[in-house]
Amino acid sequence: MSSPLLRLLRVAIDTNVFVEALSRTSPYHAIYRGLLQGKFLLCISNEVWLEYEEVLTRLHRPEVVEVFLKFLLESPFIWFVSPTFRFNLIQTDPDDNKFVDCAIATGADLLITTDTDFNVLKQIPFPKVHLMTLDEFIKEYLSEPGH
Repeated sequence: MSSPLLRLLRVAIDTNVFVEALSRTSPYHAIYRGLLQGKFLLCISNEVWLEYEEVLTRLHRPEVVEVFLKFLLESPFIWFVSPTFRFNLIQTDPDDNKFVDCAIATGADLLITTDTDFNVLKQIPFPKVHLMTLDEFIKEYLSEPGH
């Protein structure tokens, strides 16, 4: 019998999304709530984790970041991976490749970002990484029925 977690939507999420989504007053907070509720499986690597920690610590209150990072360590809805290959698909901002490599290593269904540097992935047929914006992801996967 397979684990129910294996059937969850697998998602890699760029740091800019959580910059927007952690605030309770943000229109994108639904992404954080969806993660807390186990509506999808978040795929992260050590490199992604470190960027979350670094960027969010600069932009959010320490207690908010601490709760978020602790959740990532303890949640069953997180898939940690150590990519063994670097595809280097994004040339304009090579630092973004950590998210691409993580998405590929986990076979993520989607990579959520607002960063236009990722748009180059739409032209690359293999390995295929499907992009979605915050608004698209919320509308497609997190909206309540009837909204």
